[in-house]
Amino acid sequence: MLKKLFYLLVITITSFLLIGTQLASATQIGYDFSKYGNASLEPIPDWIKNNAGWWAEGKINDPSFISGIEWLITNGIITVSATEEEGIAGYEIPKWIKNNAGWWAEGLIPDSAFISGLEWLIEYGIIVINLPEEIDPYDITFARIVVGDVAQKNLQYVTTTFFHIFGDLDSIQTVDGMQHWNVIYLGLNEQLMDKYNEVSLWNDTQKAVAVFPTFTSTAYSEPGFYTYYRGECDTCTTTSIKIPRLMFAASGNAVQTLSLMGYDVIDDIIIDKNPSILEEYDKVIMLHNEYVTRAMFDAITNHPKVIYLYPNALYAEIEVDYETNLITLIRGHGYPEPEISNGFDWEFDNTHPYEYDMQCSDMKFYPIDNGLMTNCYPENVFSTSSNNTYEILKTIKES
Repeated sequence: MLKKLFYLLVITITSFLLIGTQLASATQIGYDFSKYGNASLEPIPDWIKNNAGWWAEGKINDPSFISGIEWLITNGIITVSATEEEGIAGYEIPKWIKNNAGWWAEGLIPDSAFISGLEWLIEYGIIVINLPEEIDPYDITFARIVVGDVAQKNLQYVTTTFFHIFGDLDSIQTVDGMQHWNVIYLGLNEQLMDKYNEVSLWNDTQKAVAVFPTFTSTAYSEPGFYTYYRGECDTCTTTSIKIPRLMFAASGNAVQTLSLMGYDVIDDIIIDKNPSILEEYDKVIMLHNEYVTRAMFDAITNHPKVIYLYPNALYAEIEVDYETNLITLIRGHGYPEPEISNGFDWEFDNTHPYEYDMQCSDMKFYPIDNGLMTNCYPENVFSTSSNNTYEILKTIKES
């Protein structure tokens, strides 16, 4: 049934968010939503709302968002039954519908509207698609026909390890004569829900947050700091803040993994503006946060429990001018003098040699004063190794 629901949800997702803004008019013409939403409704996990916001901003793809809806069904928060009514095939997700997803993620549309709209649309067959069982829902042909927004992103189903993995064909880069995916998207694998429950925070009370490296993503964008390092731009030690991308240098795989597993995700701009926000969390997971401000550095190194999941974190100091939307390199990474390595002279800097071990064949966590560090750069682990991904998530959860 879940497989059928996937087909159904791909289409239903285009309309159920709209129901939240149309409940009043629908009720006026006689539809009774009371049997779907009620006061005892289980709360929708924050990670699903987080994904809705990311989906609205174009940071994750449609299947990744739909995976969250599958989780709601699997865990009994949504109760639906498949319908054999003839429906509409080939319906594309309008871009404006993502506005509604963002509103729900921000709490402007209540959970009850989210649940009621989805259950009602499915039960009454307002939007339905029937496809042959042999069609692989992750096949790129299927995606191009049914999920219009995915087709626009030119995705290709790559493989399944701990997650379903989609590669962005437009992100392929050739490095040293070999092709690599610079951007991939992750979705839950419905066959691994038991495993997910073991290592996720879906039903856990601990407060943990991952820090998305917006500043580092900007530094690696062109033109940016690396344009300067290559000697191609003398003024690029100051660059405008770019829209964050789930790319390799910004630990995009880990961001998606932790988000799917129920971790809060905030970006480093939020911490820079309000360092005390970290006090709300029992645990902070740093990713490839290479470029940070002094305020961030102090807040993170003074937190009692930090997991530095990637080497090279807290490596170079920057300043931010929010009025002009610019970041400026201040110190570190060989600037302003070649002999300067870590811009904060941080005693626990583990950039060398660990940053360049991307195989992680012997990955370990080791203790420092305020938490744990790793001895390799695990970005590819999340897309290539089911067992290692499980062990990483287990360690993070239990630390």
